[in-house]
Amino acid sequence: MPPNSPANRARLVRAARTAAPPPPGGAAAPSPAPPAPASAAPAPTAGAAPVRHLVPVGPLQRAGASGADTTRVLQLVDVLRARWARAGADIATRLRPGVDDAALDAVEHQLGLLVPRAARAWWRSVDGVEPVRTRYRASAPTVGPGGWVPLGLAEAVRRATGRGPGPGAPPGLLPLFARDEELIAVRLGSSSAVVEQLVLAEQGDGYQHSWRVPLETLLSTWADALLAAVLWLPDAHDWVVDPFARQALPHSHLLD
Repeated sequence: MPPNSPANRARLVRAARTAAPPPPGGAAAPSPAPPAPASAAPAPTAGAAPVRHLVPVGPLQRAGASGADTTRVLQLVDVLRARWARAGADIATRLRPGVDDAALDAVEHQLGLLVPRAARAWWRSVDGVEPVRTRYRASAPTVGPGGWVPLGLAEAVRRATGRGPGPGAPPGLLPLFARDEELIAVRLGSSSAVVEQLVLAEQGDGYQHSWRVPLETLLSTWADALLAAVLWLPDAHDWVVDPFARQALPHSHLLD
């Protein structure tokens, strides 16, 4: 029988219908689903935990490394530097470079207490001062208001552990600034930096507490005082205070 004869074509159609019968109800047979692209993500398995996309954490995002108080102290250090330089004060060129975080971590380990964030920011910027020697004397430069000398971290630790010059600081306090036998110290063990003035008691066997304020409040008051109330005398290598301008400032008691 010729392949293209009508009888042969009818036989092939009957064979195809027998091999692939239509689905019940006369519905058309579904087309096969197209293959998924190679880049498609696999479907989640029932009961599996959702996938979490991890974002790298930078240094300023780590716990205890950032805060509004830290930012404010760093800004105030820049303001103080600019005003010391504008006045031509000795301290402007005698500041020691700050310490690194490893040194501050070692202090925390030695003292067994947390150094507040803002105090860490101060020491990362300023680690005390170099003395100034003139024809008549050698002295440590002061910040101006109140005549306070910034302490280096090593000297602060010596005073906190009773091994420095003068009476040691009370437990839980780390000195930031010194003036004769008085200190301004930060209270340890908290993330917030609260500083307090410590005045040597009349008996000479300890300190009396005067005032307590946040470190940024103290530095801000000093920066404001350098605008008009506390002026630098280049010939004398010293500061002079306008008492009337000083009393007009907020927190003027922090300038005594």
